[in-house]
Amino acid sequence: MEFNKILQQQKEYSLSLLQKDVARLRSEGRDIIDLSIGDPKDVTPDNLKKNLIREVENMTHSQYPVSGGDADYLNSVARWAKRIYNTNLDTKKHIFSCSGTKEAIYKMPMLLDWSNGKKIFIPSLSYPVYEESARVFNVPVVQLPISKESQFLPDLNSISEDIWKTCGLFWINSPHNPTTAIASKAYFEQLLSLAKRFDFLVCSDECYNDIYYTGQPTSCLEFDDSIQWIVFRSLSKRSQMTGLRVGVVISKNEVVMAHLKKMRSAMGVGTPTFIQKVAIPAWDDDISLKKSSEIYKQKRDILLPVLKEKGFQIFGADASFYLWFSHPKLPTSQALYDYFLDHDIVIAPGYAFGSDGEPYARMVYCETIETLEKAKEKISKFRPL
Repeated sequence: MEFNKILQQQKEYSLSLLQKDVARLRSEGRDIIDLSIGDPKDVTPDNLKKNLIREVENMTHSQYPVSGGDADYLNSVARWAKRIYNTNLDTKKHIFSCSGTKEAIYKMPMLLDWSNGKKIFIPSLSYPVYEESARVFNVPVVQLPISKESQFLPDLNSISEDIWKTCGLFWINSPHNPTTAIASKAYFEQLLSLAKRFDFLVCSDECYNDIYYTGQPTSCLEFDDSIQWIVFRSLSKRSQMTGLRVGVVISKNEVVMAHLKKMRSAMGVGTPTFIQKVAIPAWDDDISLKKSSEIYKQKRDILLPVLKEKGFQIFGADASFYLWFSHPKLPTSQALYDYFLDHDIVIAPGYAFGSDGEPYARMVYCETIETLEKAKEKISKFRPL
């Protein structure tokens, strides 16, 4: 039996390896605090659980969900987009549901014809799924270098016209995982202008866009007259619903959306209808969303001062629930990882997100306040460097 050669060559998902470290060390009896994975640990609200139970009890029989999404769910997304971004979305042409955005992101390379030499542009430091899916579908990738000097965003002006002509898809993630970098409105304007000029799609992964502490990050949804973007939004991070797998894909490009829907209906069905019904209040609830950001800020502020006190240099931290940092006396990502591991804290080394991750590491603060206070206590006792 012969297997996909790309899968045979592909290494195990980098963040999954960290979880194996956590499991192994805990089995050895060590009191490990895992701050490596962005999976919110706050208690699921009682009203959400009650709504889930009610919807299941109200089911007379179970049937396939509509592949593009339940009408009431799509309407709630349209209301949210109008309320927050003043953009009008046709629920039949501009939106469809997805089982969390990871699935939709992974399948994006299947949309286009790559026999014409086009490539996928990906920041050299990014969510690993962008590149892993491109490789599996045998689509060429252009790694766009990013660094602290470029504010951890690709320098659009440094890309030549000949290179731009090869672009089919351009991945942007703002606020950025893992660095928390935020692309300005002017940055998006320039990127969308380039996309129109060179005829490529901007794939905007905006799963952290609703978690912010200063101004609200720019969304492609603000560019109502452009058909060059596809937006991926999820309730996983913003509403602590990772386990329910519910999100949306949005675009004003009706041709793109029609083809994506064809793909979706052929390869599977949508998020279960009862989960979509439970998700509707989350799209309608701006008050809880604001409180959520306030709680994340409180959590950030538990760890930020003690890390700075110990000499760690923090970048950004104005959005999402990550801290991206380095230390002048720990010259590599591995050194950072090992140093924290020596003190029973697991973080994600920068190289897990790409070659330009050196010499940084990512720490999450979507754990419970109790766990973060415990981590703060451990960090305060770090041995001197």
